[in-house]
Amino acid sequence: MSNVLQILVEQAKEKADECAKALAKTRQQLAQSQDKLAMLESYRDECQAALLNRSQTGITGMQLQGQLLYNSKIDTALKQQSDEIRFLQTAVEKQLVTWQNVLAEQKKYETLLQREAQKKAAIQNKREQKMNDEFAARIYRTQTAGESR
Repeated sequence: MSNVLQILVEQAKEKADECAKALAKTRQQLAQSQDKLAMLESYRDECQAALLNRSQTGITGMQLQGQLLYNSKIDTALKQQSDEIRFLQTAVEKQLVTWQNVLAEQKKYETLLQREAQKKAAIQNKREQKMNDEFAARIYRTQTAGESR
């Protein structure tokens, strides 16, 4: 039984390690996506400031239309990046729950293995105690038999 439990513990450890690695990777992707979003927002703000500056000095209708179209593409990229961040946040939450469940399963198997080891130790202790008692009784009988002669 302990071999089976040991195998289950090892499998659970491997699964927990895989879950932890996947979680770390997704968290890293999330951080990168958040950085990219911040960069896009900063770039959008720069473009809007540049448009405002150019409009004060004079801009043609064609240039204005081109710049507004470009800004709308940046806004689309911002929306897509925000969607990716929401997706990754959901993925992190799910992976965290999965990882916690796998850790709980691993702990369960480790507890069962520990209980089995304790039972074996208790049986061994009883066996040793019985042998000690028999040995002590034999010594006592030998000593008392020698004294009665």
